Formats: sequence, C-alpha cells, structure tokens
Amino acid sequence: MEKGLSRNTLKVIAIVTIIIGHFFLYTLATFRGFGLDRTLKMILMSVCFVGPPIFMFFISEGFRYTSSKKRYALRLLVFALITQAAHSVTAKGGLGFEGFFLDWNVILALLLGFLDLCVIESEQKPAVKVLGILALLSVGYFTRCEWGVFGQLMIMSFHLMRGKKAAKFLTVSVLMILSFVLGDIFAFGGSFQLMWLTALSWMDIAFGILGTDLVCFFYHGKNGRKSKFIQYSFYTLYPLHLLVIVAVNLIFGKAA
Repeated sequence: MEKGLSRNTLKVIAIVTIIIGHFFLYTLATFRGFGLDRTLKMILMSVCFVGPPIFMFFISEGFRYTSSKKRYALRLLVFALITQAAHSVTAKGGLGFEGFFLDWNVILALLLGFLDLCVIESEQKPAVKVLGILALLSVGYFTRCEWGVFGQLMIMSFHLMRGKKAAKFLTVSVLMILSFVLGDIFAFGGSFQLMWLTALSWMDIAFGILGTDLVCFFYHGKNGRKSKFIQYSFYTLYPLHLLVIVAVNLIFGKAA
C-alpha cells in the first residue's frame, strides 16, 4: 500500500468537510444554533475551510494531467454558472442583482486560477503573460468570487512550487492568512477590518492550513481506486448541497 493519502481520499475529505461546514454555517439561524456551545459551533462552521486548498491544489494537478484544457475550463465554467443561484441564496440571502452577478462562488475562482496557469505555460512573451494574469486577477477582484485573487495566487503557487513541499506549504499558508486579514480590501473592495482579531477567523485559518498541510505533506501522488463518482463529485455535490441547504431553510425556517 502507498504511504499517505490518495487523490480520491483527499477529494472525499474536501467535499465532506465543505458540506458539514456549509450546513452548519447556513442553517445556524434556522435551527437556532442547534443548542451547541460556542466552541463546537465554531468548529463545525470552520471545518469547511479544509476543502478549498485541496481543490485549489487539484486544479494545478488537473492542469498538468488533463487531456483537454479547453474541456476542463468549460466544465468549470458550466458548474460555476449552475452553482451561482444556490450560492447567491445561501451566502447572500437572495437572488438580487448584486448577490447573483457581483458575488460569485468559489468555482469561478478555480476557473480563473486554471486560466492563470494556461497563461503562465503559454508561449507568449513575458510581458503579455503578466498582463494576462493581471487581467484574470482583476476579474477575480471585480466579481468578488469566494477566495478571488488569493485563491488564484494559491493555485499558481501550487503549480510553480511543484516538488517543493515546504516552500509550497509556507507560501499558501501565508496567502491563506492574508486572504482573511486583507480580505475586505482585495476580495470584497470594502474598508479594512481587523478580522484577524476574531477567534472564528483564526479557526477558519487553522482549518485552511490543515487542508494545505494534507496536500503538501500527505498526498502520495496517486489516484487511488478509479471512480467516476469521486472524480466528478465536487462538481455535482457542490451545487447540490447548496440547493439542499436552501430547501432545508425554506422548510424548517417557515416551520419555526
């Protein structure tokens, strides 16, 4: 047996933690905190941050191994569009213009990161590459998608530091911290807030760094058992679990 975690195992960890975290985060008001103490509620909400760095890492892996970069990018685009309505309702509370068109879900950040890698590995002149990446970072900024600019930078770091585990871990971890500390400025265009002073933000960061640690030091580089379900689980389960959360809030919210 291979020592470490397979790609399939890491993907299962990512999607399960995302589903658990989002369920508790977005249904907390409906179920009045589930009667849990503050620390446990914080853990259950923050555990979803294990998943994003894992999928950012596998975007860099997917770029390297995919047989068709166009199909890969198109698939990400389709699922970003499918996910957006459910994301707008759960994260922004409705389908208003700003929530639907100006606050995009994390899959768009994954798509932009993938396109960043396409630019980096293209045969264009360095100056053209820089302009292309800046343009894509601008899209991440102005669409205010989850993780946005920092998500793109993490994906590029995973790609450019391939084989350098410690450097990759440290770089992505620093970007993870900056995404919270400076998130209001670079991701959402708002005023600076000292988010890093809150215990919940530090717990979010800790779980995000845990996900980074798993892919940097515990991934053994193999797929594991072949499974089309696991291969496409993120793309299907991500929008599906948000729709389930919307339904739960509608049903039990009215009942309350």
